Amino acid sequence: METNALSVANYFVELSNRDGIDLHLLGLVKRVYIAHGFSLAISGRPLVDPRFDRIEAWRYGPVIPSVYHSFKHNKNKPIKEPAVISRWNGVEEKFEVPTLQNEDDKTLVELIWNRYFQISDRDIVALTHEPGTPWSMVYVEGENRLIPDERTKDYYRKVMDLIRKNNGY
Repeated sequence: METNALSVANYFVELSNRDGIDLHLLGLVKRVYIAHGFSLAISGRPLVDPRFDRIEAWRYGPVIPSVYHSFKHNKNKPIKEPAVISRWNGVEEKFEVPTLQNEDDKTLVELIWNRYFQISDRDIVALTHEPGTPWSMVYVEGENRLIPDERTKDYYRKVMDLIRKNNGY
């Protein structure tokens, strides 16, 4: 199965269950976006497949609609179960759990998890709302606008530069 936003989200759910740390919808959506941003900055390639997943500027920050809609039934409860998708093969409907397969992608998601798991949902929303973020450049009240990957890539390259600078690299 291709790497897509749900496979990334499901891996975050797996990591949160492994570590016994509650993960809620708001924090999940933001962490998938942040991982996507770092993937663009580090490897130059999107972590989520643009053929299937859009990243939009919503009121509370960047949102990947497929992740939001797949997990919104959890409401404000911690997410414990992965998303499941159905596929029709022309004869029968099959259900699959999107799973992250690429080892480099897994390593990146684990890096983001380790860096951001302790940040509250409120604080992670604040991070994605800061002036100069891709969200802040495209958000218009009442509209769900596409956040271009180029803006996300440029922004996370700057974040990487700050991380390097602060760590003496």
